[in-house]
Amino acid sequence: MTFYRRGRIVGSKTTTEGPIDDCIIGRPTPRKAQLVAPVWHTLVFLAVFAALATLGWLASARTHATNQVSPRLAPLQVQAIIFEWITLGWAWFGAWRKKVRFRDLIGGRWPNAKAILLDFALGAGLWVLWISISRIGSMIFGRAAASVPYPSNLVEGVLAVAVAVSAGFCEEVVFRGYFQKQFWALSGSSIAAIVLQAAVFGIPHVYQGVRLATEATGYGLLFGALAHWRASLRPGILAHGWSDIAARLLRI
Repeated sequence: MTFYRRGRIVGSKTTTEGPIDDCIIGRPTPRKAQLVAPVWHTLVFLAVFAALATLGWLASARTHATNQVSPRLAPLQVQAIIFEWITLGWAWFGAWRKKVRFRDLIGGRWPNAKAILLDFALGAGLWVLWISISRIGSMIFGRAAASVPYPSNLVEGVLAVAVAVSAGFCEEVVFRGYFQKQFWALSGSSIAAIVLQAAVFGIPHVYQGVRLATEATGYGLLFGALAHWRASLRPGILAHGWSDIAARLLRI
């Protein structure tokens, strides 16, 4: 399935290629959004996220009520990695049911070094923008407490990088790829799609507090807007992965 296409003049003929987002030619021309998975598949997905958000909230409330000691970090990291790839697999399964190619969920292409550098630059710019907004929020509302302990040894450090890379890739494909395209097709509005996927991204963080859930939703809005404008998840994947690495290892 193709979401974006462009024309290119070759000699005296015009050829069409896609899906592609070639930074040399310019932004692609958006086509009418189409479902990337069966509706029932999306409903199951949403139900799972709602259930996990509820369970997380209940577990967090129980921990605070009983003053339980937080579990060791490494098992939590392994669980997070497994969960990220399971959700990606479910998104892929839904796309497969609609005969949507996985690369169409990601979008874009890197035909040359200039295209790669542009996506890296866009990813870096997005990260700087997000960090700036977070810093302003911290100055106004105070710094939010870390929701997950920082790595304290080499194993936890390596696992932290693995979690960051997994989250950067899997979450961008699931939320900005699968959900955003699906909501666009269902609502007919790209703006509604960006807002809805950001809400779905933020709701599972409610158990960590309204502050962090709001930040996650804002994060989803920024990344969703870039994914739509660029017609590619590549800059967002780069920014998301680095953002998580910087937060967990460099505490930025």
